[in-house]
Amino acid sequence: MTSSDDRYLARGPRVGIRPFTAADREEFTTLARQSAELHHPWLYPPLTDDAYDGYLARLQEPAREGFLICEHATRRIAGYLTVNNIVHGAFRCGAIGYGAFAHAAGRGLMSEGLRLVLHHAFGELGLHRLEVNVQPGNRESIALVRRAGFRLEGFSPDFLFIDGAWRGHQRWAMTSEMLQDAAERPTGSPHTPQPVVLQRPVPVFRIFDVARAKDFYVGYLGCALDWEHRFAPGAPLYTQVSRGALVLHLSEHHGDATPGSTVYTELTGVRALHAELAAKDYPYQRPGLETDEFGTSLTLTDPFGNRLRFNERGGSAETG
Repeated sequence: MTSSDDRYLARGPRVGIRPFTAADREEFTTLARQSAELHHPWLYPPLTDDAYDGYLARLQEPAREGFLICEHATRRIAGYLTVNNIVHGAFRCGAIGYGAFAHAAGRGLMSEGLRLVLHHAFGELGLHRLEVNVQPGNRESIALVRRAGFRLEGFSPDFLFIDGAWRGHQRWAMTSEMLQDAAERPTGSPHTPQPVVLQRPVPVFRIFDVARAKDFYVGYLGCALDWEHRFAPGAPLYTQVSRGALVLHLSEHHGDATPGSTVYTELTGVRALHAELAAKDYPYQRPGLETDEFGTSLTLTDPFGNRLRFNERGGSAETG
């Protein structure tokens, strides 16, 4: 896994990893601008010379390490990976972030580069644990860490401020023992069953009017609009909204969901939520509070007949 070419810290069959340098500024920023659509809304690498220089300066701090993943055949930068918040001593942990550039996406180059960085981090850097925090809607990133052998450990609401709002993230982690176990495990056939790892479910609601959906979910309920997707201009919208641990997908696509569905969410502070909503000038909802043996609940109905039922267990409250 070491390389005779001193440009690289480690080399695999198709890619090698090496540190960032000032000489990479033009290529990196050009690729970042070309990949802006791929990265939005998950990732914001430096797009200008000044931003790159600041980024490079931060990578010189003791608690950070940065790696460019470069393709041997073309010598182009395929992607990058950073290890941040490095703590040694008894903890020996770091948090990693990464991104592929558009020309390299979907070719397996990032998977190979990630494995090289994992071996380097658990070897030369002396770390024991690496964490990755991923937004639930970023399916490509989740697939990358799952392939590498990371385990899903939990969900952190309002974890990072990204694209103008606090976003909840799944927390994935790997220890050096897990990497060693994966290296020693016999390689199975392509038909070897993979372990089942269930993730946090995301309900899908059918919508028929984007403006009304945004007015209800963003303007009234106070959700953040995480991302939007259309297969082509004018095509139906598929989007994600979230507030804390509540994550919903809203779809204009026929057949994605049945109008009139219900999502049940447990929370604390149901009376505060009721007061917040009652204070808003939204003419289509006048929800009340209901109390039964399950707790105190607040039910909202969106413009398309879908219901959101918020319930706080225990306690009593007058109906509103």
